[in-house]
Amino acid sequence: MAIRKTIALPPPAELERTCKGLAALDAILCDDWEGRYYSFNQAWNKKGKQRMASMRNGEGDDWFIVFGPTGVFVKSFWHEYPRQDVAKVYAGLPKRLAPQLKEAAFSMEDVTFGGWNDGEGWTLRGNAKPLAADLALLAGDAKKYAAYAAAYFDIKAAPDAVAHVLSGGKIDGKLLTRLGSERTLAELKSDLREIGY
Repeated sequence: MAIRKTIALPPPAELERTCKGLAALDAILCDDWEGRYYSFNQAWNKKGKQRMASMRNGEGDDWFIVFGPTGVFVKSFWHEYPRQDVAKVYAGLPKRLAPQLKEAAFSMEDVTFGGWNDGEGWTLRGNAKPLAADLALLAGDAKKYAAYAAAYFDIKAAPDAVAHVLSGGKIDGKLLTRLGSERTLAELKSDLREIGY
């Protein structure tokens, strides 16, 4: 299975900031965690100093990204597409990232696209076609998130306000209004703490 050089993800620090922003935006626009696509747990594995970003759309599709001191691990699955050979997708995975292959939460038997960043760059394999829209979001495309928010939450969020959150900017009451949220800063406190925003 050849490495698809046309597939791109941002550098790890930028990707993590964007993932936190996506989770924060979903929390701002939806008070019910179960109703959100995007989440981020800054203390997913305290012992390993790992943070995890995830997407679950409720239709059987998901992706997980683990950020840690030994690198970044990516796993995604789209149920309408053929499963990829896990051994081929993760061939050459550094030993320090190998424990992720045994993480029960990831259902590693179900993979359409995956890879890692070991500090030297991305190694990404599999079928990225179903991930195309999410790849744009993971690159910080504010207009794509605004379109998603309009379609999924029926909320018109100002793209520049979305971009502010995706870039890690300060969240205040005025920003919440521009995003079309009915939530208050007090209501968001625990969500933002979990995200580490």
